[in-house]
Amino acid sequence: MNKLLKTTLAVLLLATTALQAQIEINDNISVTGFVDMSVSKTDSEMTRSTSNSAAVNNAADADGSSGNLDQAEIDFILNFDKISGQVDLNYLGANDGEGKIGEFDLEQAFIRYDLGDGGDVEAGKFLSYMGFETFEPTGLYQYSYAYDIRNAIPGHHSGVRYNYNDDFLSLGLSLLDSVYRPDGGIQDSGHGVEAKIAIKPIEGLTIFLGFAQDSQDGAAEDSDLINFWTSYETGNITWALELNEYDFGAMNSGSQFLVMANLGLTDRTGLTFRVSEDAQDFKGGDTATKFTVSPNFSVNDNLGFLFELSQTDYGSEGTVTSAAFETIFTF
Repeated sequence: MNKLLKTTLAVLLLATTALQAQIEINDNISVTGFVDMSVSKTDSEMTRSTSNSAAVNNAADADGSSGNLDQAEIDFILNFDKISGQVDLNYLGANDGEGKIGEFDLEQAFIRYDLGDGGDVEAGKFLSYMGFETFEPTGLYQYSYAYDIRNAIPGHHSGVRYNYNDDFLSLGLSLLDSVYRPDGGIQDSGHGVEAKIAIKPIEGLTIFLGFAQDSQDGAAEDSDLINFWTSYETGNITWALELNEYDFGAMNSGSQFLVMANLGLTDRTGLTFRVSEDAQDFKGGDTATKFTVSPNFSVNDNLGFLFELSQTDYGSEGTVTSAAFETIFTF
């Protein structure tokens, strides 16, 4: 991205942050976004070894502390009656695992056509249906994600999809270039598909079942993911359960679960408890069981803080303990 565009986006981000509210540019375009900052400290009792898996060695190398502008995002919301869309520009101040440090990136860009009666069609680059925990930090109940060995939940990908939503039922079917590769390129040998069904049988209860399959650019075996989660909100408590089964080929399969409870202590304070596990089901595979507690506080509708303390148990390999303080500003 050229310097002029980077500077323009940075100025726009600062301007929208100062206003502390969603900006309506005109009747058809509005802007929203967030700024996410954190400080963290990690203590690993594990030792790097050539006999360890990459996941275990990464955990062994996790010792240290950091303070980051983790992420800043500007989302342009487009609305032209039956045609709508969204363009998200994302700045990553910390490493996202793909080497995108300190640069703006086109996170997603799609258009949507309203078919009426609850149906619509989307085309472009958009976020996966899968996963209870949201992709963006603004929707998380805590600082970290649940699973420390394998990130089986997809992020953004390119394609076309059909959605149906009403008060009881939500359906979705996506035809994708790839489930796990968001580069937007069209590969003759690569394709993916996602499908979901979600129901809300009673007030506060959501039950979700999703399936994703990726051809892995013509590899001998497809990548398969089954994602089930349910959440129930009653009074000031939100409960959640998630189960994942993934099979990405030889020596790359396993299961995951999380159980979470979020308690609203007051109108502005809450407390989250989470237990999660990531278990590879092949011989010599790793298991990581994670325990998380996270109190949080909101100053107002735009500014919030949270603290997290987590410990991940890798069995005989040892444990990793981390603490983090996070600030999120939304507009």
